Amino acid sequence: MFSLANSKSVWAVCLLLLAGCQGGGRGPNESNMRAPSNAPAAATKPSAAAPGEGVSAQEQYDFGGVDRLLDRAVPRIGSGALLVVKDGRVIYRRAFGRGSEERVVPVASASKWLSAAVIMTLVDEGKLGLDDPVSKYLPSFSGDKAAITIRQLFSHTSGLPPEARCRNDKATTLERCAEEMAGLRLRATPGAEFHYGGVSMHVGGRVAEVVSGKAWNDLFLEKIAAPLGMTRTDYFSYGATRNPRPEGDARSSVDDYGRFLQMLLNRGEFNGRRVLSEAAVAEMHKDQTGGARIAYTIYEKHGDLNPELLRARYGLGVWREVVEAETGELLEASSQGALGFSPWIDLERNLGGVLLVQSSFSKVMPVYLELKREIRRVVPRD
Repeated sequence: MFSLANSKSVWAVCLLLLAGCQGGGRGPNESNMRAPSNAPAAATKPSAAAPGEGVSAQEQYDFGGVDRLLDRAVPRIGSGALLVVKDGRVIYRRAFGRGSEERVVPVASASKWLSAAVIMTLVDEGKLGLDDPVSKYLPSFSGDKAAITIRQLFSHTSGLPPEARCRNDKATTLERCAEEMAGLRLRATPGAEFHYGGVSMHVGGRVAEVVSGKAWNDLFLEKIAAPLGMTRTDYFSYGATRNPRPEGDARSSVDDYGRFLQMLLNRGEFNGRRVLSEAAVAEMHKDQTGGARIAYTIYEKHGDLNPELLRARYGLGVWREVVEAETGELLEASSQGALGFSPWIDLERNLGGVLLVQSSFSKVMPVYLELKREIRRVVPRD
């Protein structure tokens, strides 16, 4: 079993600051998304160095090509914003079109990266293990579902189907929805098949509630948002609910999500505070699919843009988008959403990026790939 050391407790004062954030997104293969009508109130405008609390270093690099690329992309993907952080400093922060750096949008499946981090805080604290069976916490998962593990839930290898009606029911609860999911027929033997979807992480969210004794959104605020100062991020994209989708209901801003990426680049620390253990961050980004057959991937329609994407494997809530061919070492990780919100980290450059848009995954994908190529050209490897 994967075992990690206990993490530090969270300052209560941070929770008070976040208590006012009330307000679910689906994976990139899903389509019933709409704009949130009740985004968290805008905070005081953050400094350009908010994610790393350093000094802005945008003038160090020639981002003219990035500027031109974003301006050309507006007719295709609409308005938005881009944040790039490196070595604890913001090196690029700009809105394009009629966008705003302060905008809060549904991040859809970019929620999965955040949710995996929540689970890993519980692993750090010894409250659950990644190889624990879900039946240990949810007895209704019996028979052929009894042996499904937490690891499989967060790596889409549980064998559960990708969709269930109750995921979209905001009047129900995570508890009732998970019980309904326990009655679904498996599409594959647990561990045998990777099939990207939402059901598995929804069940995992309920496990987290049982283990912690707290509602999912409250748990996220305590374990991730408060320590990182993510005051504009929660899981209420489509209204307050007791059935938020850990797999797709978060909303956020470029600065907030940038803080999360900076924590990952810092191996679990942010501004001197440990949020996740180094081992937890490493575990999230390992290939967790093993020898599972790839049955469905978000990239299968975009192989013409980059054939390597078709071979991308999955960690815990995150795509291993670029790996070193011979060693399998992770070079870039990402977690894009159905509406095009695209966060990524580049480990060769100690760099993270957040492309904030509200469009569609298919329209944004070519822009996202070209944008990353241009940033790689401008920012040298460490």
